[in-house]
Amino acid sequence: MPRDWKALFTSWSKPASNTEEAKAARAAKMIRQAIHEHEPLKTKNTSVYATGSYRNNTNTRLESDIDVAVVLHDCIFPKYPSGKRPQASDLGHTNASYGLSKFRTDVGRALTIKFGASSITSGTKAFNIHETSVRLDADVAVFLEHRRYTGERNGDGTWHYLEGVEMRGSENRKIINWHEQHYERGVTKNDRTRRRYKRVARILKRLRDDMQENGIPKARTAADVPSFLLECLAYNASNDCYQKDHLYDDVQAVVAQLRNKTKPETDDLDLVEVSGLKRLFGSEQSWSKATAHEFLIRAWQHVGFGQ
Repeated sequence: MPRDWKALFTSWSKPASNTEEAKAARAAKMIRQAIHEHEPLKTKNTSVYATGSYRNNTNTRLESDIDVAVVLHDCIFPKYPSGKRPQASDLGHTNASYGLSKFRTDVGRALTIKFGASSITSGTKAFNIHETSVRLDADVAVFLEHRRYTGERNGDGTWHYLEGVEMRGSENRKIINWHEQHYERGVTKNDRTRRRYKRVARILKRLRDDMQENGIPKARTAADVPSFLLECLAYNASNDCYQKDHLYDDVQAVVAQLRNKTKPETDDLDLVEVSGLKRLFGSEQSWSKATAHEFLIRAWQHVGFGQ
């Protein structure tokens, strides 16, 4: 029996249930309490907030975890424009005695006190707090503030910079994220697409899951892609793709356009993360344009678009 893809897409476009949202909110609240109540961190300038699909409202009903960022603002990771490095003294920079390593240790202790050692697993990039009946599984990532200096000055004479967050991954690899810019640009995109951008992002995630469960072997292999990549791909589809009669038609237009944009011979310089501050493909990413292209081809075939 042929599948009713229109009905499936309508169902898949919906966000998490109210129960899941409540469990996510409870996990985030407890993590925030853990940081703010820990004595060594009380004097630090920190921020604790949800990130990822829950913050950006692109979470699906099968995503059962929440990402939380813990950021220290008392010291920074700076990046200067080539050939325009300001003097550190101009910026008020000094070598910090309390940096990412010590901060991460204190965050780990705070979480252990709050949740118990048996409820936490420490990974390369984040602490995982195991789910219970009342809260979702949570990944807590620890960052310092990142500043990308533009080489320009503000009206008051201070150096202008873009603010993000930065951590160190395996082999001390730099990982820079732009949570606030991602959120703001995602909201704008959603408003300009009749609130369909985030629905289509959810559909692509559920379509990936369906390919893994019900697809042919090549589809299952191609579906091994992260949710973040799918959200960014949906963002890079033009707003015209989201003006069709039905979500099914929107998804077809999005996949068709992105399939062309990710061909090996095409220039991908205009393809960016939702923040607009980082290229979608390149050496800094854990995926490739070929990976995205293969997923889009197999997704098209899995649904049977154009048949």
